Amino acid sequence: MPRGIQIDWYLIRIAHIRRLVAIAATGVIAAGLLFVAYQRLNLPPEARARRAIEAAELAEKKAAEQVLPQNLRRELVSAADQLEAARAAYLAEQWGEAEADAESARLRLLALAGSSADQLAGVGEFFSLEGRVQLQRAGQTEWENAQPRTPVFNGDFVRCGRDGSAEVLFTDGSIYRIAPNSLLEIQHSSEASSSRGTVKMRVGRIHVMTAGSSSTVTTDTTETEISSDSRVAVDVAEGEGGQTRVAAFDGGARVRTTGGDEIVLASREQVEATSDGALSSTRRIPDPPLLIEPQNNASFDIRSQSVVSLGWRGRGDDQTVHLQVSRSRRFSADAMEIDSSTIREDSARLKLVAPGTYFWRAALVGGDGVESEWSQVRRMRVFSSLQRALLADRTAPLLSLDPTQQLGAMFIIQGRTEAGAAVTVNGERVVADADGHFRKTVEIPNEGWNNIEVVATDPAGNETRKRERVFVEVY
Repeated sequence: MPRGIQIDWYLIRIAHIRRLVAIAATGVIAAGLLFVAYQRLNLPPEARARRAIEAAELAEKKAAEQVLPQNLRRELVSAADQLEAARAAYLAEQWGEAEADAESARLRLLALAGSSADQLAGVGEFFSLEGRVQLQRAGQTEWENAQPRTPVFNGDFVRCGRDGSAEVLFTDGSIYRIAPNSLLEIQHSSEASSSRGTVKMRVGRIHVMTAGSSSTVTTDTTETEISSDSRVAVDVAEGEGGQTRVAAFDGGARVRTTGGDEIVLASREQVEATSDGALSSTRRIPDPPLLIEPQNNASFDIRSQSVVSLGWRGRGDDQTVHLQVSRSRRFSADAMEIDSSTIREDSARLKLVAPGTYFWRAALVGGDGVESEWSQVRRMRVFSSLQRALLADRTAPLLSLDPTQQLGAMFIIQGRTEAGAAVTVNGERVVADADGHFRKTVEIPNEGWNNIEVVATDPAGNETRKRERVFVEVY
């Protein structure tokens, strides 16, 4: 007899069904999370720039709601200017610059949004950080990397590396801006009855901006009492008992020495103290020059314009101009392209050699050697489609990679190359910021071991290649 359809009956326990449903639901959720992560991490440059600007605008709104002292209001204006530069770069379709400017402005504005004096721990906290900045707690021997909003206490030491700088906000509203290659000890009073804070400078330069109370900076040979609502810089040369220079840009200060000398500085006056405590006569500080051309965020194509003229005004007949052009907005020594203090004209012509983002500023130097503050920093972008070198450059660009992060079959590749170099990851172009930092998410569908190749190419055509070996496991 022919057989039709045979049915075998199986008993399926309800626990097995629940397990299968749970596994399926987990898989769907994981796939959704990976998809969302992939979409967020792989936004086109225009979308990333727009999102960064929107985040900075939200931070600006929060910061504007704070009741800030005068010196912090100046910082608010500066951050708002940087946000405006990001908007201008966005309108010019310079997505990478727009994103970098907006992110920098956002961080500054967020710091301002949480800068109410009653929220500060200790005697103050780090307001902003750039580069390598370290902190040594009172009574300790180890140094730790400083972080934004980290509190500082009496007896703490702060050290900035050659590319580092920091701003410390104290409870009385004063800001101490610490320059590269500087070391100081915190001796700031947090008692309500005290109206004066103190910092001991060991070496380097500090720029003090006081608010409603005075502040004091001491060195091995001097004590400088800075008046309220003033801006004063104290510079200590290296070596035991090194020479100290005090410059009052706004307001005033009283300088006393261990030798018993004393002098009162008015606005835009400077004095020096020798290692034995003797004071020089006061000297006038020039006003900084006014930058004229090119406009901030100007762009130049090497093919059509290989020479750019930088112009300023305000130089006297007996004054020279100190001009700096750098690939870093911090003007660190390793990124400096031009550093000349002997220019006797109201302009300088620069030969454009390599694409990249450049920052420039100027100061005036009087006939007696006294130098003004730096002018406002301006930025310019140099680009070119040329692949040949304008100079005989045969040095491969720097390329460093951070540890790879994995999300299933997706890998986050990030690192740094030299400014102006082009970066590709597995053949796909990656946008690097002004300092050469880049980030890219790569999806690898092949199971097992795979290679991710990162290539950095400088304007001269030199290449540096690195491979990351990663493992993809399919469940």
